[in-house]
Amino acid sequence: MDEAFGEWLRRQRKEKRLTLRSVAAKSKLGIGHLSLLENGKRKPKVESLAPLALALGIPYGDLMRAAGYLDDRNLLFAHRLHSVRLDQKVDVQDLATACGLSPKTIERWEDGSNHLPSQKTIERLAAHLQVTSDYLLGLTDRPEAATFDLRSVLEMDTVIYNGTPLTAEQKTFVADLIRRVLDFSGSPSNSQEDDELK
Repeated sequence: MDEAFGEWLRRQRKEKRLTLRSVAAKSKLGIGHLSLLENGKRKPKVESLAPLALALGIPYGDLMRAAGYLDDRNLLFAHRLHSVRLDQKVDVQDLATACGLSPKTIERWEDGSNHLPSQKTIERLAAHLQVTSDYLLGLTDRPEAATFDLRSVLEMDTVIYNGTPLTAEQKTFVADLIRRVLDFSGSPSNSQEDDELK
């Protein structure tokens, strides 16, 4: 059936030094099913690819492409848009209204028959669905935006900027600079906590 995908899947698993049993446990797919996939005796169902990608630690888009479901970004966008909308129980009409679009346009995007929307429209869709536009486009497998406290980054043992590790003095300088910028702009800063960085 799909020997090329099976070989690719086995190679991915072995490169990560995973057993069929461990992938089955992580993905909640049967060992027999995985064996049939790897031997090219069965084509994977789309709904089994997300848990399989997580279990293997590979991008979902790569797995979709290898399985033959994605010939281009349109199909990944279509799948992600549809899946996120259903997961969040958002009706096509509600999404269309919230984003100033027609329901028919969204339906065409979800079935992959329409070209990708503009970046601005993707951002509106992503904002309403509370995911990132990069997630909808398949550029990341993290639906939510990564957030971090810069202070906690500066407290790390090794902080690198443009390939160069910062010294303790440089990290203190950056923390002081940020505190001064916040003080200048009228934003609250906790200078007592910032002093602990020194």
